[in-house]
Amino acid sequence: MDNKEVTKYIALSGTNTAYEFSVKNNYEFSLKRQNMRIDLVEEADGFLILLYKGIRYPVEIVSRRQNEYEILLNGVAYTFSVETPFSLKRKRLLAGRQGEVFDMTIKSPMPGKILDVSIEVGQEINKGDTLVVLEAMKMQNVIIASQKGRVRRVCVVAGQTVSKDEILVEIGA
Repeated sequence: MDNKEVTKYIALSGTNTAYEFSVKNNYEFSLKRQNMRIDLVEEADGFLILLYKGIRYPVEIVSRRQNEYEILLNGVAYTFSVETPFSLKRKRLLAGRQGEVFDMTIKSPMPGKILDVSIEVGQEINKGDTLVVLEAMKMQNVIIASQKGRVRRVCVVAGQTVSKDEILVEIGA
């Protein structure tokens, strides 16, 4: 790969596992020194398709906040962030300084039906723990904790129908 056109990134999974990769010309990737081509195609009906090795995978971007993403890839939910080497150093430095837990409200990313509530009030949770399973468009979406803390309030029950941005769980210190 020509170094002038290559951009290096690190993808961090919800469990903070780091995957280094580089991108050339938007669609040519290198992961663990293996070159690969990935294409994203928006279909005429508005659906997004990821093409890899001739196989089509449906993709839905559930949420995006700065460089953090939650996607559905082939019906499976993934949460990750994409960092540059500099932003990863900064993120780790700030995380090392941050001992406190902030209050957080978890809202429904889309309308759907609550299939399962995996937590209860007072329970200690860690980043990446499953909070709620939400069914939307016949797909199960696992809503996970983006921080550690204690469950202050659970606002939904299994079988309940929720709207987009409806409060599901409140997490505090």
